[in-house]
Amino acid sequence: MITAILLAMQPMPADCTDEHDAITQMAEAIEQKYVLAEAAKRSAVAVRSKLQQGAFSQNCNDSEAFAKQMTEQLRTILNDGHVFVEYAPKSSRAGEDDWLEEWRDGARARGFGVKQVERMSGNISYLHLTDFFEFSVARKAMASAFELASSSDGLILDLRNNPGGSPETEWPVQWTFMASGSTIPLHHETRDGKKPDMKEPALQWPRYGSDRPLAILVDKTTFSAPEAVAYSLQAQGRAVVFGSPSGGGAHMLGDAVPLTGGWQIVIPETRPYSPHTGGNWEGTGVIPDFQTSKEDAIEAAQKWITAQLESKRAASKTETAP
Repeated sequence: MITAILLAMQPMPADCTDEHDAITQMAEAIEQKYVLAEAAKRSAVAVRSKLQQGAFSQNCNDSEAFAKQMTEQLRTILNDGHVFVEYAPKSSRAGEDDWLEEWRDGARARGFGVKQVERMSGNISYLHLTDFFEFSVARKAMASAFELASSSDGLILDLRNNPGGSPETEWPVQWTFMASGSTIPLHHETRDGKKPDMKEPALQWPRYGSDRPLAILVDKTTFSAPEAVAYSLQAQGRAVVFGSPSGGGAHMLGDAVPLTGGWQIVIPETRPYSPHTGGNWEGTGVIPDFQTSKEDAIEAAQKWITAQLESKRAASKTETAP
């Protein structure tokens, strides 16, 4: 047992020179760039300590496995599900994001982010968005989906199985369910301070508005950009959330940092926060107003919207009664 522990704490072998240098550079990049300064310092110290103990030496002969191992380790050390390491030796320029090209190439097969649009009983629309591709890629599909949903009396927005994507698409999706001229729903800051607010977008599809009932479905497969939509609209009191807590990834990535050996690291550098709560969903996820199982979420949301519509109709009749 003692021998095993001592072996595990040996420095990285000499034939892992590139890996050693890359990890040293990772620690430096985290310390300089990670959005939370104190966490950045603690994490950089932890990475350097583990490097000296030989904790990262298992995959010196497999570059892809090394990248995966480092991603897992760094996410644990930082407690941040966004940070990742990628092996990208064929990038045409330093810091280029190869994974982005792979993601874009899959847009057509994933309906450009729109999985399903359905008109349910009671004139309730159901819309399932599984990706937020870049706006130029997603615009036509999103516009068609929101056009189909625009005449409904209430809407279920399903953001499950949505791993995230582009803020330039997430932002107009939020504003689709807000009144024009509303308070900016999310602010953003880096270690250097608050960034200029994003402007209200000119929507490329019908505005659903702020009056009709809106239910949002989330679970642990909802991560990053779709969490921004759910958290922001919930914080405003615009939407009611159903399901189970989401993945808890609020921080936003910066540019890739090239490393020795053909690897690159991408580090969260920006933190969003709501003017309504002062916080965000990092680590906690979006907490549903009504926790339901995966199987029951749609039915529960439909029942809630139906009840809201019935209450609204009853109130309208009372107001117009002689």
